[in-house]
Amino acid sequence: MDGRPVIRQLPQALINRIAAGEVVERPASVVKELIENAIDAGATQITIDIEEGGRKLIRIVDDGRGIAPDQLPLAFAPHATSKLTDDADLLSIRTMGFRGEALASIGSVSRCRIVTRTNDGDAAFGMDNTGGEVTGPTPAAGNVGTTVEVRDLFFNVPARRKFLKATGTESSYVTETVLKLALANPSVGFRYSRDGKVAHDLPPGVDRLLAGWPKEFRDQHLAVDRRDQDYHLHGIVGLPELAAPHMRYQYLFVAGRPVKDRHMIHALREAFRGLCEPGRHPAAVLMLNLPPGAVDVNVHPQKLEVRFRESNRVHALVMSSVKQALLGANLAPKLKPKVEEPEPPRENVRETLAAFFKQDLQQQTRLENVQPVETTEVAAPPAVPPSQGDGSSNGESREEVDPALPIRGAIQLHNSYLVTQTDDGMVIIDQHALHERIIFEDLLQRIRRGNLESQHLLMPLTFDADGRQLEVLETLRPMLLRLGIDAEAFGPDAVAVRSFPSFLHKLDPVDFLQQLLQRDESELEKADDETVLHEVLDMMSCKAAVKAGDPLTPEEITALLARRDLVSRSSNCPHGRPTTLRLSLTDLERQFKRTGF
Repeated sequence: MDGRPVIRQLPQALINRIAAGEVVERPASVVKELIENAIDAGATQITIDIEEGGRKLIRIVDDGRGIAPDQLPLAFAPHATSKLTDDADLLSIRTMGFRGEALASIGSVSRCRIVTRTNDGDAAFGMDNTGGEVTGPTPAAGNVGTTVEVRDLFFNVPARRKFLKATGTESSYVTETVLKLALANPSVGFRYSRDGKVAHDLPPGVDRLLAGWPKEFRDQHLAVDRRDQDYHLHGIVGLPELAAPHMRYQYLFVAGRPVKDRHMIHALREAFRGLCEPGRHPAAVLMLNLPPGAVDVNVHPQKLEVRFRESNRVHALVMSSVKQALLGANLAPKLKPKVEEPEPPRENVRETLAAFFKQDLQQQTRLENVQPVETTEVAAPPAVPPSQGDGSSNGESREEVDPALPIRGAIQLHNSYLVTQTDDGMVIIDQHALHERIIFEDLLQRIRRGNLESQHLLMPLTFDADGRQLEVLETLRPMLLRLGIDAEAFGPDAVAVRSFPSFLHKLDPVDFLQQLLQRDESELEKADDETVLHEVLDMMSCKAAVKAGDPLTPEEITALLARRDLVSRSSNCPHGRPTTLRLSLTDLERQFKRTGF
């Protein structure tokens, strides 16, 4: 021999163990594969038990069709499946599993036992796979369906076992996996226990869309249901105030399969643009059903990613459907005062006195030093550019007005907040945030009709800029020209501003451009045109809007509130902060301890 390595055929047990590295990442991976098999077997009830986060035991019991005794020896065989027959089947997958490698991979890294019985079988049969050594089948005791027990996961691969997380962490991964599969399969009952304690008991036939959210979320969501020929998107989205700094409450499914798809995630984020603060993710449970041939699920070892034949169509359907749900709702967050324990019922004499004082108060005149502004006349809002049309954006209908929020009058508090009465309580409005949204929507409409009006400067204004900022400016220049800003490089290290939007005449053009170019340059450079446009319009709106501390005349207050009902997404400013808080009469009465009357 000359020392050259010899090519050998690997033993099947080692091949299975290598394959397990892709399929079986952690206990949650085992749970996912086994539950998917149970669903494919037609189960109506699935019971999941784990111990020590799945290290010690994973047991999945289903009432599905079971496996015939003569077929059972193939259960642990690699690439043996009843779900595919030829190449064409890969283009039209209708089952959760299809590769035929899960049980072989699981058995190769655990002590695994299957007990199964068919509907027409007289008895159950069992098989064992201990680290790749298969024995059986042998007669066993068992009900119709299949039970799979996986013990001592990674007992023969200590390096893999060593890298598992703490028991609590691994349990949380399993819990999340069970929840995702339960959300997508409401016709199947799920009972899930951890170390002998039931964590979830979800009977079949019950709407599960809210099962993955905290209880306090459950009254703050909107339904989504839209069809586009043979594509169907349905589910729920949380109100903007539920957006979180993580994606824990975001569940996306394609053909009943939980996925992480960048097209759907991006479309959801774009639908909530301007309603959530930067860095926060909306809560959503969205189910996309489409023909099997329109999606390829065979692109990821654990089937967590998919590839769409028409990704743009999917993106458009998700974004437009969620946008439509948001546009048709009142998104002003409800003020949640501290809840006090209700007092015991009052005596009858106190009820009589309460009724008297309520009637008396209704007949009193308003305080002399507070003059509410009535909305009989509508003046132009302060510093808002002229608007055309109805204020809706991109052909969308404007935000519907909550019938409980008619404007009755308003007062200004601390030259920053507007307070108005409604049918069921009151609202408090941040004048800067609301005016910012009004200007933003107005500018967005105008820029879609044509370039903004520009004022040519008599003398160019210049300021210093580094090479990186000049590159960003060159990238942004076509868009800035549409906005009425003519700015370009002036030598190797300076910028010259030659024109500026007319409605921003009170702003310093140099200060505005410097702030724009000092923002996250890498983000501006990589962002798409629509994102950059929104970024700049955000800045323009913020600069042009009335500020906290600016006193408003009664006419200006009236005009500002009148425009609130004419623009999209008036519940939030373009940065996602709320413009309006609602306080119901019930909340007020509770704070004044009047609920016992």
